[in-house]
Amino acid sequence: MIKLLNIIKFFCCYLWSLINFTRILIINIIFILLISLLCYYIYNVNHRKNINNKILRKNNQVLEINFNENFDNESFYKNNLIFKLFNIFSSKKNNDPIINIVNAINFAKKDKNIHGIILKLHNLNIYDIPNLRYIGKYLNAFKASGKKIYAISDMYDQNQYYLASFANKVFLLPYGHVKLYGLNFKKFFIKNFLKNLKIQTHVFRVGQYKSAVESVLRKDMSNDDKIVMNQLINNLWDDYLTTISINRQLTKEEIFPTDENFLISLKKSHGNLALFALQNKLVDKISNNNDFEKEMIQNFGLDKIKNTYNKININDYIKLYIDNGIQKNNGNIAVITIDGIMMYGKNGSDIITNKINKVYRNPKIKGLILKINSPGGDILAAKAIYNELILLKKIHKPIVVIMGKMAASGAYWISTIADFVIADPVSLTGSIGIFSVVYNISDILDLVGIKKDGINISDRFNNSINEKLSSIEKKIMSINIKTGYDEFIYLVSKDRNLPIEKVKKIANGMVILGKDAKKYGLVDDLGDFDSAIIKIAQLTKIKKVKLQWINVNTFSPLDYFIKSNNFIISNLIQNYINFIFNKNFSLLNNEKFLNSEKIYSLYVI
Repeated sequence: MIKLLNIIKFFCCYLWSLINFTRILIINIIFILLISLLCYYIYNVNHRKNINNKILRKNNQVLEINFNENFDNESFYKNNLIFKLFNIFSSKKNNDPIINIVNAINFAKKDKNIHGIILKLHNLNIYDIPNLRYIGKYLNAFKASGKKIYAISDMYDQNQYYLASFANKVFLLPYGHVKLYGLNFKKFFIKNFLKNLKIQTHVFRVGQYKSAVESVLRKDMSNDDKIVMNQLINNLWDDYLTTISINRQLTKEEIFPTDENFLISLKKSHGNLALFALQNKLVDKISNNNDFEKEMIQNFGLDKIKNTYNKININDYIKLYIDNGIQKNNGNIAVITIDGIMMYGKNGSDIITNKINKVYRNPKIKGLILKINSPGGDILAAKAIYNELILLKKIHKPIVVIMGKMAASGAYWISTIADFVIADPVSLTGSIGIFSVVYNISDILDLVGIKKDGINISDRFNNSINEKLSSIEKKIMSINIKTGYDEFIYLVSKDRNLPIEKVKKIANGMVILGKDAKKYGLVDDLGDFDSAIIKIAQLTKIKKVKLQWINVNTFSPLDYFIKSNNFIISNLIQNYINFIFNKNFSLLNNEKFLNSEKIYSLYVI
């Protein structure tokens, strides 16, 4: 018996020693790994810096901008798997990618080592004209300094070609083409689709041209909407062609001929689209990558180490020259971006309001530049952000709004609070109106033999998706929509110092361009981000503006679509199928599933 106990004791002691040894070994391995990673990080950063410093000391370099990359100081770490796990050591993003690009171009203009720029436009990931125009302004300034710009791509879509037009010489690969097709505005109309699915639709709106709801009310586009949108896209296209015409020194007809003339020219080019582009002076040379490289070697010399032309990548250039000038949490002017569809709650407006509140509480920050690129969204989100911005006005921290591609409807609601509003000539803004769409699937339930019945004290705020909308609920929603519209008009009148009657004339839900918005008094000036910096300096009386970029995870379109009417249809189809095949009936007892007040009935502006 004693021997057995000794054996057990020995075994337990051995097991414990083994466990303890394993524990210590694992801890030591982790510790050594962390130390190794830290040493590797320090060596890698310094090594890269030393190498790149040597590269930048070379003369007659060309700055290569590959638009398939991320233009921020995280690019190196994003591509490094190890540092994805230990990103606490890596630099944090303190700037906007577009701002990084223009800062690099501006610095290169004065850099004696940089003699040119190459725009590699194969995978351009910038899609709006205001940003492209802003980059183009700095490219023109670079050219004015006497330095050359070269653009190359396998093919050019309209955005790629817009930016390429700022170059001194445009190259096209032999199999490529320039794809100019104008603008269009088309959408699906689902009235019959909803009818076939037996889905009832209740629409509440104020604003004759608030055409977002036409897709559920009509089978086709209304004449009023066609007239408005036709005028809008023609103005946008004319602005596009005007810029190309100036840059390429061609007439608008030469850039975008009629269909008849296009086909005549294409036949002369034997159907070769690359040759067509060359013969019509849309590009300057057809060249493969090898020939292009040889020409760039002739212009900028040979890098014997890399066996290519003497170049510096823009990300390396930003990292070494631009990042050093970025303010690290000690700026005097905050910059906050609102990008995407606005939604209310912790995953939407709360993120923005929290950032605005930090600006409010930070005594070092004297003003705010609000970059807006949003079509609008939930009225509650707009109100929440607007009310938070009021706090800044109360403590005399000026607000300057700079509109991007779009700042319409609810996004314009937010803009009205600003001390100064700047738009691009083709920013889409206005759309002063409000609507709500409520869907009902009670007829689907009837079809499969399901009926909801019972008693309740009141039908108020009980717009469930599986019950018909009561008369009192319809009246409540109509009143709410009208009240929201009146509040919108009042805010525009008060904040923009416009007579209420003048506001009513343009408060019909119509989308207008930035240049027209200035005529109506909806914005103060036309310009870009540089204009916003100049204005905030004037309002705050700060001689040297130091920007502090307050980065946020802005409104997620996916989260919004899950809760918005546009995405409801797919959910309804799935629910419809479930009901038909008698599956997932347990969902009917789920209160969250049936709560259409939060999910299916959004007041959108």
